[in-house]
Amino acid sequence: MAKQASNPREISWALVAGAILACTPASAERNPISALESLAEKGDPKAQYHLGMMYLTGTSVEQDQERAVEYFKMAAELGDPLASYKLGCFYDGQYDLFDANHDLALQYKLIAAEAGYALAQQDVAGLYYRRDDFESALVWLERAVAQGTAGALSTYASIHNGAPGIAKNPVKTAAYFRLFLQRAGGSDVQRKWLADFERKMTDAQREQAFAIVKGYQPEPSSLTIEALAGARAAETLIEDSL
Repeated sequence: MAKQASNPREISWALVAGAILACTPASAERNPISALESLAEKGDPKAQYHLGMMYLTGTSVEQDQERAVEYFKMAAELGDPLASYKLGCFYDGQYDLFDANHDLALQYKLIAAEAGYALAQQDVAGLYYRRDDFESALVWLERAVAQGTAGALSTYASIHNGAPGIAKNPVKTAAYFRLFLQRAGGSDVQRKWLADFERKMTDAQREQAFAIVKGYQPEPSSLTIEALAGARAAETLIEDSL
């Protein structure tokens, strides 16, 4: 049985898409799905990517991972980095359509990471870390941190509290975990953990951590913003084609 979409981004994409497609102008001859299909047939990689997402999430069509992959492959071949990222997710074992192939996962996700997609940068960091390439892992994780993704902030804080190949740094652990809590909310347990951790730090370390938090200004890339827009980007694509 195929794995169902459990990624919060995919769930959000599906919910937003459902609302958008219900409200998108359409003639009797041209509904939103057929508009995307028409664009896809003409070689529009963004339309192909969004159709892939629809089949992946089962939005306005019957869920079909194989069809999703077909569209992602079309879009990736035409240079769409978000489609490459989704292919990387399939090869990374996030779905059971293919056997996990971490070399291919890295190959596809690296395309999106180099194009500036924060989530891909975070994933690429993890793939390099599993290869014990700690230097490359840190480079990519820091790029994701600079864009403000909560998962990257949490991971960055965690690895500096003790991880193979990474030097302990309580200042970075405290600062970036606080930034994570500011962006993600966090739980009472997490906030208590940070308070206890900070009490064990020196005054100088706490001041350094505070300075990092105060000066932090995330700058998401245009591709990250596009990915976060999700189905709203499909809406714009459809409206521009009508």
